[in-house]
Amino acid sequence: MAGETLITITDDERERLRLMSEEKAILDKQSAEVYARRKGLAEGRAEGRAEGRAEGLAEGLTKGRAEERQRFLELLDSGLSVEEIRQRLSTGDNQDD
Repeated sequence: MAGETLITITDDERERLRLMSEEKAILDKQSAEVYARRKGLAEGRAEGRAEGRAEGLAEGLTKGRAEERQRFLELLDSGLSVEEIRQRLSTGDNQDD
């Protein structure tokens, strides 16, 4: 009788350990999936920020050049010489005469 009880306990313990092992495997898989998702989101955000900065820089340069070109034409129309225009543009003096 004591031997049968010991075998039953051992079988029950073995089943419990098997179930715990399966549960641990499921939790480990879920944890790995969550980690991979978070890592992917972080990489996507970083890539998006880099693309946004590059696009913003390109747009800013284009806009700045257009504004500078417009300012040059306005100064040229005002009758200033090319040298006077260069001087005003290099010093940031944007006052009209």
